[in-house]
Amino acid sequence: MYNYLDVADETITKLHTSAQDQLPVVDRILEAQTISTHFLPFAFGKPLADGTWSEETRTDATLLAIDEIDILQANYPPGSIEPSILDRVSSRIGSVDDHERLCIIGKNIQSLKSRLWEGIIPISDQRWREKGLDRPENIALALEHLSAVLAVFAYLNDNIVRGYLRDTYNLIYDHWESLDAMLNEHRAKEGKLGPVSVANLWAVYMEFHFKMMTQRAHQWVIRHVEALRGPILEELRAHRGVTDAEGKPDETHWKLTNELQLLLETSVRADYTILMPMQGYKGVTPPKPGSGPPALYDADIEKRGPAFAERLKVLSYKIMFDKMLDAGLKTEEKSLGETYYESAMEQIEAHMQVRGELRGDSLDMIIPEPWIASIRLEKEENATIEHGLAIYRLTHGQTESEWAEFVRELESHISDWGEGQTGSEEIKQDLKLTWVDGNGFGFAEDDIAAAKTHFKQTFYSDDTGDNSNGLLDSLFLAIDSASFASYTTDTYRTNNSYILPGDLNGFVLAVDPEYDSLEGIERPDESPGYSGQMHVLGSLVWGDLFALMVSQSTGLEGLWPLAMEHPNQVYHGPTLPTNFDYTYWGIFRLVAFLVLVGIVCWYLFRYVVRVIRRLVVGILRRVW
Repeated sequence: MYNYLDVADETITKLHTSAQDQLPVVDRILEAQTISTHFLPFAFGKPLADGTWSEETRTDATLLAIDEIDILQANYPPGSIEPSILDRVSSRIGSVDDHERLCIIGKNIQSLKSRLWEGIIPISDQRWREKGLDRPENIALALEHLSAVLAVFAYLNDNIVRGYLRDTYNLIYDHWESLDAMLNEHRAKEGKLGPVSVANLWAVYMEFHFKMMTQRAHQWVIRHVEALRGPILEELRAHRGVTDAEGKPDETHWKLTNELQLLLETSVRADYTILMPMQGYKGVTPPKPGSGPPALYDADIEKRGPAFAERLKVLSYKIMFDKMLDAGLKTEEKSLGETYYESAMEQIEAHMQVRGELRGDSLDMIIPEPWIASIRLEKEENATIEHGLAIYRLTHGQTESEWAEFVRELESHISDWGEGQTGSEEIKQDLKLTWVDGNGFGFAEDDIAAAKTHFKQTFYSDDTGDNSNGLLDSLFLAIDSASFASYTTDTYRTNNSYILPGDLNGFVLAVDPEYDSLEGIERPDESPGYSGQMHVLGSLVWGDLFALMVSQSTGLEGLWPLAMEHPNQVYHGPTLPTNFDYTYWGIFRLVAFLVLVGIVCWYLFRYVVRVIRRLVVGILRRVW
C-alpha cells in the first residue's frame, strides 16, 4: 500500500497535499463503480456518454448477449468452486485478496478525485457566483479551487500511482480475455453469434473514460482561468500609475501582474497535468506525438512538465522577437500598464500554441457528464420514465400560506443548477421532487425514523429494495425544523467573515434509509461522527448530491467529512484546506481573547494585591 501523504510538493498544489493528514483515507485508484455502473452496461449495448458505440451500430464482436451474464457470474474455471470472472475483476480494484495497489491519501484529494472520475465538475457556474468566487477580492480562493483539480491529477500522474492504475487495468484485461475464451466457446456451440472480445471493449471504454474525465476537468479549469484573467488584463491595460513617468511599477501593477502569473501557472500546469497517459495499457495504442519536442509527450509528468515549460519559454521569446522585428524602428509611447498587458498577451499566445501541440482541440465538443447522458438516454428510450427524490415534511406549526411560500423558495433554490454541466438543460424537467407530508401520517416533529420506515415501505417495490417509482432509493430528503429555519430565519447565519456567504444558504436534510446506528458503516475512521443523515445546501441537490448518488461515486458517508467542519455541519460541495482553518478561526479567536483576558486579569490582580499590600502596610505603620 502506497502512502501518498508525505509526497514532496513545492508547487501551487502544496496547499492540498500538505493538508492530507487532516483525514487520511484508503483510495482504490480505479473507482469501484467503473465496472458495474459503467463498463458492463456498455458491454451489453449502452452507448458511451458522447453517443458513440450505440447498440444499433455494433456487431456481435462488440456486444454481449443478456443471457451471457450467467457465464460472467459462473465459477471459473467452469465446474470448479473458484470465484467467477466478475468476482476476480472486482477483487483487482482493491480487496482483502488483492490490496497491494491501494493508496493512502487525504480525504480532500480523494473526494474530489472520485467526483472528477465521473466527469462531474467541482462547482457549477451558479455555485461559483453564489460563493463569490467570480469577485476580484476572492481570487485567492478561486485559485485554490482550481489548484485542487491539479492536485488530483498530480496524484494520478504520480509514477507509483500511475503504475498501480495501469497494472490494475491490465490484470482486469487478462480476466476479460479468460471470459472471452469461455464466451466464444459457448457461442461456437450455440452457433448463433460470432466471436466477441470483452477485453477489447474494456480497452475502448477506458480510453474513452480517461478522455472524458480529463477533457471535462481541463475545460473547467481553463474556462475559469480565462474568466478571471479577462478583467485583470483590462484593468492592467487601463491603469496609469503615478510612477509611470519614472518607469517604476506601483502597487497596482505588482498586484495585477502577480495575479496574472498565478493564473498562467495554473493553466500551464492544467495543460500538462490533467492527462491520463495510457502507455503500457493492454489493447490500447497511444496517440502519435504531435509536432512539439518528444519530451512534451512523455508519460512521465516529471519529464513532460519541464518540457512544456521550456517549450513555452522558447515560443514566448520567438513571438516577442517577431513582434519587435515587425515594429522595426517605429516607437510608440505606452504606459507601463499597456506594456505589461502586451507582454502578457504574448505569453498567452505562446501558451495557446504549446497547448495545441500537446492536447490538440481539447476544448471542442465537450462530452456531457455521463450521469446526465444516462438519464437523457433512458428518457429517449422510454418517455414515461421519471427520475427524482422523495422529500418528507417533518416540521409542523406553519400556516398553509407560510408553508406554501417556503416550498416556492425551496424549489426555486433547488432548481437553480446546471450551468457548466453539459446537457443539464435537457434533463432538468425530468427530475422531480415527490412530496410526502408527515403530518398526514402522524409523524412527530423531526421524526426521521418514521420517515425511513415509510420510505422503505412505500417507495421500495419489494423486500429486495428494487424501486419501481423512478425515485432514487439510496437516499431521501426531509424538511426538518432546522431546514425550515434555514430558509425563513437568520438562525443559521454566522457573522464569521471567513465563511463565504454562499455557503450559508438554505439547506435540506438528506437521509440514508438503510443506515443502522448499531451496525454503523464499514470505515467509521474515514467518516467520523457520521449518523446516517446530513444537511445539504438546496442548490446542490440535483447537480451535486443526486449526480454523485446515481453515479454511485459515493454515499452520504463519503460526503460527510466535507460537511462536518461547516459551522452548521452542512454539505456545501468540495472544500479547501483553507475552509478547515477558517472554521476553527472563530474558536481560535475566542481562545486567544480568553487567554488575553486571563493575562490582563492576572496582571490586574497582581497590581491590586500590591496596592492593597501597600495600603495595609501604610495603615499598620501608622497604627504602630
